[in-house]
Amino acid sequence: MSQTEFTANSDILSSLPGPRLALLEASDLARRYRIETSLLATGLERLLARVENRVIERILISRLKTALKQADHLEAAELHIAQMRGGYESGALETLPSFLPQRLSPRNAKYRESKEHSDTHRHASDNRPVILYVAGGGFIMPPSRKQKSMVQRFAEAVNCEVVLMQHRLAPEHPFPAAPMDLAARYMMLLDEGCRPENIFLAADTAGASIVLGALQMLQVEQRRLPAGIVLFSPWCDLSLSGWSYITRSVSSQSPFRMETAAFCARLYLQDEPVTSPLASPVFADQSGWPPILIHTSENDLHFDDAIRMAENGQKQGCDVRINYWDSPRHHLERLSSEAAAQSFGEVNSFINRHWRPGAA
Repeated sequence: MSQTEFTANSDILSSLPGPRLALLEASDLARRYRIETSLLATGLERLLARVENRVIERILISRLKTALKQADHLEAAELHIAQMRGGYESGALETLPSFLPQRLSPRNAKYRESKEHSDTHRHASDNRPVILYVAGGGFIMPPSRKQKSMVQRFAEAVNCEVVLMQHRLAPEHPFPAAPMDLAARYMMLLDEGCRPENIFLAADTAGASIVLGALQMLQVEQRRLPAGIVLFSPWCDLSLSGWSYITRSVSSQSPFRMETAAFCARLYLQDEPVTSPLASPVFADQSGWPPILIHTSENDLHFDDAIRMAENGQKQGCDVRINYWDSPRHHLERLSSEAAAQSFGEVNSFINRHWRPGAA
């Protein structure tokens, strides 16, 4: 083997997630979690997850094909996306059944949606943490019933009020409409008396791109930044350049594939380059950012994004830490489980560590 071939092979090996993750773990920037169960329970869990992944994958690909057939007919496409959004939000078009807990109602929910009446003056006087949460929906879908149920469990676990953000959706409102909406909502909280030390931003999947895009906008405006950021299975690279996009797409490890991710990214970005730092934060300069906690699964389609965010943070002086599970499920917090409870417990510790209460 020539020296050139050896160097090329070494470069490929060093770009794979394993060695890079090992370096992050050695620096105490990444930590692996394992749920100890019997071999039978573990095997059954992985079998169920594989079946679930295949079902979700087939349903999503089928819906993608239907959407592409409507692409040349504006009225039909608009009707199709309106029906999809309505069914997604109501639960009629969930890929797999879920049941909304009976206790989850406007009367007793510990979260609220941003379109509801704001009570930020109370937050300012209470001097308690508020979490602005952006649910992932591929930039084109509103929060589903399952996501609202997850946000409710999250709010209960961290004992904070969670504001579930409503933002404009693509393709009618492409990038940068969504991060602009979040930045405006954050600045409204500041203008009404909330202290940035009391505000956390959180998101899952595509919501991570929106949150970190808004963060950069706030930084440009020289606004005081939030106390911290929490990301679940974050999608931070709309160019889909990580190894996990390839490996998880050709296996049964993830219910999502590069085709569906590319379709959503195209509708969202339209004429914007895929490497725009505001849309793909893996290409952003993280200098001056608040601490970021990332929770993900090693089987997740976006796993490489988490690794790159931590590597960039290490180089640019941003405290980015990864906790990852050996769970076979994408966005493991969306389902009630021991791993999800463990994840929320770590988030609670993160908030308590970085929340800085003081005089309002």
